[in-house]
Parts: sequence; structure tokens; C-alpha cells
Amino acid sequence: MINDVIGKLVADKYRIEGLIREGESGDLYAGRHEVLDKPVTVKILPAALAIDARWVKRFIDEAREASALSHPNILNITDFGTDAKSVSYAVYEPAGEQSLRTMVAGDSVLDEKHALEIARQIAAAVAAAHAKKIIHGGLDPKNIFISEGDAVKVYGFGGGPMHVTRDADPRFLAPEQCTTFPVADERSDVYSLGVILYEMLSGSVPYDGTTTADILAKQNSEPPPPLSAFRDDVNPEIEPIVLSAMAASPERRYQTMAAFAEDLEILSGRLGVPAKAAAATASGRPKRNIWQTAFVVLAGISILAVALIYATSVKKTDATTQLVADAGSLPVQPIGPATGAQEESLAKLPPMTAEEIMAAATGQTPDMVPGGDGYNPWANGGLPPAGAPLAGSTVGVPFNNQGIPPTGYVQPGGQVYTIDPNGGSQFMPPDGGVILVPVPMNTNTTVKPSSTPKTPVANANVQ
Repeated sequence: MINDVIGKLVADKYRIEGLIREGESGDLYAGRHEVLDKPVTVKILPAALAIDARWVKRFIDEAREASALSHPNILNITDFGTDAKSVSYAVYEPAGEQSLRTMVAGDSVLDEKHALEIARQIAAAVAAAHAKKIIHGGLDPKNIFISEGDAVKVYGFGGGPMHVTRDADPRFLAPEQCTTFPVADERSDVYSLGVILYEMLSGSVPYDGTTTADILAKQNSEPPPPLSAFRDDVNPEIEPIVLSAMAASPERRYQTMAAFAEDLEILSGRLGVPAKAAAATASGRPKRNIWQTAFVVLAGISILAVALIYATSVKKTDATTQLVADAGSLPVQPIGPATGAQEESLAKLPPMTAEEIMAAATGQTPDMVPGGDGYNPWANGGLPPAGAPLAGSTVGVPFNNQGIPPTGYVQPGGQVYTIDPNGGSQFMPPDGGVILVPVPMNTNTTVKPSSTPKTPVANANVQ
């Protein structure tokens, strides 16, 4: 199949030149756009799978999902479809000269600044995909292409979080992807990038094995060897970041790729990693020249100053010529001006006694009875008004200083009993008990007691 495709024309415009790598979801080729005469990368679904409509649909769906991404560090799709010869294809921009797998082959290691720069670009690409709810799910060195100047291109988006291809490298998969029912999310891609960075710095993967089950058992039972076991020139701040990304439990990893990328960015700044062209445009915006920025700011300030000068010189107002006073107006006078007469009259008043001060405060004079109007409700022997104290009560009645009732007060008549507070009361038995009250005996003998009614028998039959 590979030899049958090389040299052929796909979709009548893409010439296939050579194989880059094979894959379960499609083989990747280097090609050229015949009309535009530009290099391209073409992914083709093998003919053995193209006869199955389900594989064709899956291939097109993955290409459509990946085409929604656009980032300087992603191998972006420019075209996809099925041509007249039933060849399903997806066209990408040119890939780099080599893959990261080639760079770290043979236990070779990278300088820490070089490794951080590559990891930072990978993180920027994957974070951009996560922002569009697209998970890679198979991130490993063979899906990362490096071109001149260490510009990174990540390939392989669109596979879906619930699927792991049979050609995926299990050494870079997260533990949750190595189970019978694999599932991936953003934290799975974080784990894969942590393993990639670990391999770039140490020349070895943290967990190796012949099967996926062997690798999963090691992931869940033992920590990875420290980077200091492979080299002693690595900055000590790098290892905590790598180990946090490779935590076996997803809850202990970086929860987002953006957070991982931020720590890589901060660490790169501390180590003095030179800014690459790809990193400078990682956000998709071109880097503005500092003199261009200064010119724009200066021009804006100049325009604003001219506008303010024009507005103040043309629209100024002369208050002496434009504001005319009302001929019939009067000066503003204060309401109730202070003359001092009230204060002088108050100062000449004689001092008040304590009784006068109390009367002024309560509204009652010392000789007034309850009610405050001098009226004695018991004077004429009549009923007191509603709310007045009962006859003989002294509650609320003001007395003078000698304890004598006020003038005009008539003491209610009647017999008065004086009870010694230290002795017993003549109204109660001396030793307590029950007071017997005699009740007159009923002398009516003509009344007969009523007969006691009989209780009816339950469930009695009614005749």
C-alpha cells in the first residue's frame, strides 16, 4: 500500500513524496501541493481500512475536529475529504525536519534550557486545544515535530478522550488510560507531557515494561527514579514540577495544562531560557516592535493634547460679559436673623426651685391629684373616671415632703385594719390548714334523685 501511494496524486493536487510514519488511524506522508508548489504533510487512510465505512467516517470526524484548532505550535489541518478514487485524506502544513523521538533516541539527553523550551511550546499547543474542549489522549515524542530554531509542531489531535489507539506508546499514557475502560481528560495530557520532559532530561522513561499491565502496576506501586540519579546538573526546581505532573492520581497533578504551562514559563524565566520565535508568538499575536509601540503612544498623547487646547480656546466663557444680573432682584437675606433678645430675657428670669423643675418636667404641680388637672374623683362620693385609682388607693398619688397627701385630697371612709407584719393575720388560721365554710343544708325533700341510665349492651340487636 505504501509503495502504491508514493508518487501518486491525491485529490488531483497533492503529490505524495515519502513516508514519515505509519499509524493505526492513518499513515503520514510528506507531499507537495502541485498547484501552489508548496510542501505539505498528507495523512491517508490505508486501503485495507477504507473499505469499511465506519473507519472512513471516523477518519473524517477526527480530521474535522482537528481542523477547528489553529495555533503556531500545532500541526494545523488545511484540507480533508475523500477524492474520486475513494482515498480518504487530511492535509496538514509541513511538519518539522525531525520528531522529538529522533532527538532523544539512544538514551541521549537535552540541556535543561533546551528541554524546558520544547516542553513550554508543547504545553502552549495542548492548552490551546483544551480551551476548545479537545483532548489529545496520545501525546508522545513521535507526535511532536521539531523544525529549525526548535519550533515545535504537535500532531495527533482529534482522536477522542475515550479511545486509545493500538499503536499508542503505553509508557507515555496516564494510569487511567491503561485500564480496561480507558478515559482521558486534561490531566491525562499533563501526565504525558511530564513523562516527555522527564525523558528529555534523563534519557529514560520513568516506567518501562513489556506490556501495558506491567507499566500500570509500576505506576501504582513505586515512585519514579529521581532525576539526580541520571545527572547532577539539573536545577533542583525542575524535579518538583515534573513529579507533580506525573502523579499517579489525577487529583494530585496539575489540574489544567495552562497551570503546568505557567510554571514552565516561570521556571524558564528564572533559568534565562532565550525567547524563541515560536514561543514569542505562542498566543497567536505577532511581537510588536518597541519603537513602533512608543510611536503609537506618543501620537495618541499629541492628538489628545491638541484636542484639549482647541476645546478650551474656542469654547471659553467670559462671566463679566455673558452673565446679566436681574434688575429686580434683592440680596439674599437670612431667615429669622439672630438679635439676642430671647437669650437676654431668659437670663433675667429668677432661679427655679426643685419642685418647679419637677413640675415643669412632669407637667404636674405638687398639690395636684392623679390626672394632673386638680380634680378629686372621690370628693363628691361618685364613681371615679375610667382609669383612676380605686377608692382608698394611694398608688400614683404624689405626697409632699412630710408624707401628707396633697391639698384637696379626701381620704376614703370605712373601717381600717392594721396588720402587724411580724404576726399572723386574723383572716387566716394561726397554724394554716383548711378553712371550713358552712353550706346550708338542702331542705327540699320533694325532689327525687334521677335514676342512673343503663349502659346499652354493645352489638345489641335492634328489634
